[in-house]
Amino acid sequence: MTKQRYVFSNTREEREWDRLCTIQEEFDPGTFMRLTRLGIDPGGSCLEVGPGAGSVMRWMCERVGNKGHVVAVDLDPRFVSSEDSPNLEIRRADIGSAELEPGRFDLVHARYVLLHIQDYPKAFSNIVSALKPGGWILIEEPDFTAQKPASEDRTGSGAVARVFDSILKLYTSMGIHPALGRSLPAIFQKEGLLEIGAEVHLPLSPGGSRMAKIMKMSVEYLAERLIGTGIPTKSDIDRFITLSDDPSSWMMYYATVAVWGRKKK
Repeated sequence: MTKQRYVFSNTREEREWDRLCTIQEEFDPGTFMRLTRLGIDPGGSCLEVGPGAGSVMRWMCERVGNKGHVVAVDLDPRFVSSEDSPNLEIRRADIGSAELEPGRFDLVHARYVLLHIQDYPKAFSNIVSALKPGGWILIEEPDFTAQKPASEDRTGSGAVARVFDSILKLYTSMGIHPALGRSLPAIFQKEGLLEIGAEVHLPLSPGGSRMAKIMKMSVEYLAERLIGTGIPTKSDIDRFITLSDDPSSWMMYYATVAVWGRKKK
């Protein structure tokens, strides 16, 4: 991914590690279920784009076994660079311009990567070109327009709504597509992929949950930039963070859209 567009590129290392691990805990079960359903066999070849803290990459390595091979591509693979599995290759590269071997991989996966890339259609085409004929690709991207307060506390709901609105405004100003997830099926069709399917995960979660923690950490990190959009006040940010820890306060968080398709044989 292009580092200049990555929202959390300057996050303190331990803080970003904690955020990525919480994301893994929340979303890995669904990702693993979908990848298993598509098929990942011993001896297979897999590509993981943007490995983050590395959980999907390691899962792939276990599934393909010693005779298989997994390639993980990231512009900044700081959290996985010390991995030494014999069937794993880590590449430091920008997926938007990296030269991938055409038709090499049986299975390709990326989660929350394309939204950080300005020319995401080009990056997607680059990824698809690396698929073997008949190979599967699974992409999971967010839709931030789904975020809504769900509390009856009007003061709290107003603060939450303003924070969510400011996230949309900030991301749009950065060139990030805030509803990329819902655009994925059309992008898959344009690339000529077949057997396209989609699922949406839309969590309605209380304060103290993993989703609440993920958003709390994001808002804490982005606080100054969010206030700079002219929508929330510092009081709104503080209220949002407090509610994120309150089990009686519920929020509807961003949706994750998972789309898969198969390359023509």
